[in-house]
Amino acid sequence: MKHSICPFFLLFVYLLLGSTSIQAAASLDLYGNFHTLGITVTLDPADDPEGDMAAQVEYRASGSGTFRPGFPLSRVGNPRFIGSLFGLIPGTTYQVRVNFNDPGAGPLNGTTAIGTAATRSEPVFPSLSKSYYVSPAGSGNDCSSSLPCSLDHGLTLAQPGETIFLRSGAYFLGEMTLPRSGAPGAPILIQGFPGETAILDGGDPSPFSWTATGGGVYRTTVNVADPHLVLVNGARLYPYQSLADLQNLIFGIPGFYAAGTALYVRLANNADPNSVAMTVSRYNQAFLVQQNFVFFLNLTFRHYGQGPYAKALYFSNGSDNLVQGCTFAVNDLGIGLKYGSHRNLIQDNTFYDTIFDWPWESVKGGSELETGGIRFYDPATGRGNVIRRNTFHDFFDGLGICPGGPPDLVNETDFYENRVYRVGDDGVETDGQCSNVRLWSNTFHDVLIGISLAPVNTGPVYALRNLIYRTGAGNTKYPGSPFKFNSGYGTSGPMYLFHNTADAVLPDTNGLEIKTPGTWTRLYARNNIWSGTACALYDYNTTQPLDWDYDNLWSSSGGNLIRWNNTLYANLPSFTAATGQEAHGLSLSPGFKDAGNGDYTLAPGSGLIDQGQVIPGINDGYLGLGPDLGAFESSLATIYPLWLPLIFRQ
Repeated sequence: MKHSICPFFLLFVYLLLGSTSIQAAASLDLYGNFHTLGITVTLDPADDPEGDMAAQVEYRASGSGTFRPGFPLSRVGNPRFIGSLFGLIPGTTYQVRVNFNDPGAGPLNGTTAIGTAATRSEPVFPSLSKSYYVSPAGSGNDCSSSLPCSLDHGLTLAQPGETIFLRSGAYFLGEMTLPRSGAPGAPILIQGFPGETAILDGGDPSPFSWTATGGGVYRTTVNVADPHLVLVNGARLYPYQSLADLQNLIFGIPGFYAAGTALYVRLANNADPNSVAMTVSRYNQAFLVQQNFVFFLNLTFRHYGQGPYAKALYFSNGSDNLVQGCTFAVNDLGIGLKYGSHRNLIQDNTFYDTIFDWPWESVKGGSELETGGIRFYDPATGRGNVIRRNTFHDFFDGLGICPGGPPDLVNETDFYENRVYRVGDDGVETDGQCSNVRLWSNTFHDVLIGISLAPVNTGPVYALRNLIYRTGAGNTKYPGSPFKFNSGYGTSGPMYLFHNTADAVLPDTNGLEIKTPGTWTRLYARNNIWSGTACALYDYNTTQPLDWDYDNLWSSSGGNLIRWNNTLYANLPSFTAATGQEAHGLSLSPGFKDAGNGDYTLAPGSGLIDQGQVIPGINDGYLGLGPDLGAFESSLATIYPLWLPLIFRQ
């Protein structure tokens, strides 16, 4: 794979003002992903003592003509500005200018910081050099297509630029390590053989004999202590915290209890586990990856769940790795990332579990299954990780993309074109240390909450052109919402919601709920669609700052449109008059093409076409008289995929 890695570009810009000899310094850090580029400007505290300076950004592809404006940088603490460029072309060098405007006429007023950085190139697979063939029953040292060896042996042989092909079958292996890294342009490929299904299985293939202990509970002895994953006929059993809780099924669902090597189960209808297919995990993980430039391709990972913090793939100080075309089936976690794991690309995979219908309280009651498909562990200092075009379903939380710390880290994480559905709590969590985290063109449906920002430490976080519908789903008493902001764990930094389409669908559900407790520095929304079957907007937390305009607020119930703490507003003009919000907002039936079948593009004649605000750096690629509201630009939807860089649309 030939792959350009954008390092930190650090430029100290020394600025001479007028005829004086005073010099000021600003550091400009640029970090490129495939379609985005992160910008961080750090000032000397003396350069802006009043804290009122603004930073505008312009950019252009190197060698092109005019600079074009980007979305303004956000003030994050003192003295930093952070922001992003969107819709860029992979493998392209960009020139960036940051212009400073200081009403207090500080030393940087009217000056410019300039830098250059490249976006990442798309992964390129090397031509096949040497290949090793492995199989579940492989042995010997040949590792040829006719005489495959074991996977363990194949791993010891593969060098940069070489491939390990896994032939079909189940490999009951785990806790494997890799002896070496690949190299730029010469990764080590670990992949399923084309047209076959290779399964890395963390379950114990040994048969177990179960003995009835009374009350529908059965007992066996397992080979590895403390399994946290037990399945019956492919469905996960609930991990009860005590034998008494299992005996009484306190959450009303079948489950198990493990005490060392003693394993107890109670199945639905008190069924005998000797007569059904039982799976007990015996490995904590498939691979610990502390290496770089390793590609995992077209593999299935299942049943990794022994002990605490189990996961199928664990990237720990592993960078520039690729996971593509894989299936992660009922693991405690699919992929975990920790420490300095940079620029890993996770794309075109499927992650699933079987716990969507579990009672919400049961998962919160000590199950340790609020993990989902992907999770960043604290501390995770890696930057530039990209998660795109994956599917996540039947989890409690779909995934989490922000670690708990360290504080002030700028993550540069991109999450786009993913589909998340049948999730009993949050579709994706951006809770924790989130700065320059960008989510766009994702689809969430049949979820309790679409995107959680509760809280986003430092910020900014951008949510652009996401489709979120049928919120409030799952086995819960709690109301749904496309976004969640409420948290008692600190103040969120800037959050930007642009061009999202949210349709509650389920009865008596608000288009958007803003709950307490929760504090933030800025919550800025433009060009969204909030469609509820109760209110369009219900804000319990009106003391916190909002800057909302050009959105469409609609209630299909025909009742009150907005609840603002304890005040009800029947229509948008009365709400705007009282609050100053949504001065250019609309309240129209959205006119979706076929919402019942998930088509949320705007039908011809929709009153939301061309009604949005032009936002430089966000929706430059609109056609017609103005941007459309919501996730889809009607003039483009049948011509261009939404991820196509904006420069190609003009």
